[in-house]
Amino acid sequence: MKKLFLITALLFILPYCTYTQFTSLPVRLVNSSGEPLTGQAANIEFTKYPHNYPADLVAGLSVTEHGTAGNYVARGFSSFQYVKLWLGGVEQTWFDSVLTGNIFSWLSSNYVTLGTTQTITGSKITSGNWTASSTGSWLYSGSSTSNTFYKPYIINSSPWYSDYSLMPTTALLFRNAGDSLYLKREFVYYNSDDNKLYFNTPGLLGTFRLAKRGNGQLFDMNSSHFYWSPETGLNINSSVFERDSIAAKNFTGIKDTSWNVLGEPVSRYRFLSLKKPFWFNPLPFPDWKWYYKSVNESGVINARDSFTVMNHADNTFDETPFEIFGVESWSDCDTITLPVRGLYQLTYSLNLIFPYTEVSGIQQRDSAIIRVVNEMFVDIPASYSEEWKEFYDGAVYRPESKTVTRTFTLFNSVPNTKYYLQLYGILNTSLVNIAVTKPGMTYLLVR
Repeated sequence: MKKLFLITALLFILPYCTYTQFTSLPVRLVNSSGEPLTGQAANIEFTKYPHNYPADLVAGLSVTEHGTAGNYVARGFSSFQYVKLWLGGVEQTWFDSVLTGNIFSWLSSNYVTLGTTQTITGSKITSGNWTASSTGSWLYSGSSTSNTFYKPYIINSSPWYSDYSLMPTTALLFRNAGDSLYLKREFVYYNSDDNKLYFNTPGLLGTFRLAKRGNGQLFDMNSSHFYWSPETGLNINSSVFERDSIAAKNFTGIKDTSWNVLGEPVSRYRFLSLKKPFWFNPLPFPDWKWYYKSVNESGVINARDSFTVMNHADNTFDETPFEIFGVESWSDCDTITLPVRGLYQLTYSLNLIFPYTEVSGIQQRDSAIIRVVNEMFVDIPASYSEEWKEFYDGAVYRPESKTVTRTFTLFNSVPNTKYYLQLYGILNTSLVNIAVTKPGMTYLLVR
């Protein structure tokens, strides 16, 4: 009942005097009978626009009562803004909005004056000409990423406009640079008369030629494969096309008694040939084969066989964002696509940060599990790795980084299947975070 009476009484408080002091604000409180209202320093509050209580309360204020006549001073107004008075959580409608705060810092942030050294920040739009004195300089300050010159212009009365020899080494590019001895305006266009490369020819951007004035060779090359002509440029030697690119050299083996255990006669010749098949190759890389042929002393073929030589490797690295956090569900770290059906050796590696941030005061065991699954989310048991850590109360654990890698065998029965490297965090406490950086996957196809 005492609280309700206080709020009711405050509704009848009349102002004695209120006026802006910018950073401080004096207020005198009297009741409906004109008697001073004392002991209300803790109940005096102010709100800023849009004056929703208590969301818009002005923080950092101190209210001091002076004497016993109901005089109070509120100090600590820093932002330049209008405020309203609240007493015991009740808005005082008789109190007009008062402008408070440091007007000088506000003016310094929003306005500049001429004749003083001031910093102008933010994007500004100006009109008219900016004129620098003949003895002054335009200075560049800051880093290369925070300052930008946009479309620099040199007036045609400048001596640089037509004579680049007058330019200092630190000058901006002049307007007639396009007509100098450096480059022509016609870019990327080939002139067959003088065997020269130009750049940026309008309408001919798709016809690129590389050449050089004179008869000199443009770059180093293997003369057994290529030759240079001043008229036609780089050419392939015709002898390259005359070679047999299908069959490799035959290697004749020696007589070896150890082959007798394989069921073949001891006296024979053996040939191993590396060949590339004539027919369609479904692989994105060369499909070479080893051919074996066994011939006896009389030249009769006793045995033959062949097998594919397929040691192809590929990898992918960090396709997802830089940090992948392990929560209590599987998170994708990286992907890789196996191109054809075959036997693969799959390797993954990642940088495990466990814990990710400093923790203390816990008694728990947390784990990080890594696995590989296919696009149907069927996991590969051989791919599982688990890292765990015991946390003890009274100890401080700082971020710790560890490289985790695993290699396992996989038979891929469906071509062009995508596989995912995933992370799962078993977090028994919300204080521990687990993260993965720099994930990578590599496959080796052995067929």
